[in-house]
Amino acid sequence: IVDTFFSPTKVFDTFREGPAPWLGPVLVNVAVLVALTALRPLFITDLELAEFALQKMGEMGAQELPPAEEMAKGMMLQTVVGTAFAAVWLFLRVFVMGAVLAAVFGLLMGGRTQLRPYAAVASHAFLVSALGYVVVTALQYATGRLDVVLDATLLMGEEPGAVLTAVGRALSPFGLWVIALMALGGAAVNRRRGWLGAAAILFALQLALMVAMGLAGELIAAKASGG
Repeated sequence: IVDTFFSPTKVFDTFREGPAPWLGPVLVNVAVLVALTALRPLFITDLELAEFALQKMGEMGAQELPPAEEMAKGMMLQTVVGTAFAAVWLFLRVFVMGAVLAAVFGLLMGGRTQLRPYAAVASHAFLVSALGYVVVTALQYATGRLDVVLDATLLMGEEPGAVLTAVGRALSPFGLWVIALMALGGAAVNRRRGWLGAAAILFALQLALMVAMGLAGELIAAKASGG
């Protein structure tokens, strides 16, 4: 796990012919998620979390919103349920990205198509996202502001629009690091076959997905505002 940050090629080379383990890094991600969620009430109250959630719902065009105090009463249950769903997604995303890597390297580049080594690459690369989550969450807890981010939207105006916001979100240091590791790992599994090209493809796919989600959110907000 430690070598993923400092010697990723050495780690990924073992996946080519070795057992390609994927579970350990996922459990680390889940442990980080649970630990930071459990620590949240020490820094951010349920009322503050409810007020932030209501603000985001208002930005999405929601008209009839409950009082923050009322929403805060059920925040603990919502947090538990949300954390459970997030933990399940941490497992599922490994195989989703494994399938994407298999498609990119196997179908587009003529390499291997077995899912397991790519799932191992994805699970180890997502350790970087866990690190990013720790850093951003620590900043949020230290400042008491849940809107703290570490991406290119910091350099944009207050309302840059859905497309620019999506581009800014995609240009985050930890997100780009994850993409680079996935491309490098996929190349190692295929004996270093074009990792820069794969990185460009992965970034383009991520950007397209984020732009589509941003535009969809903007459309939903517009419909909600229109009644």
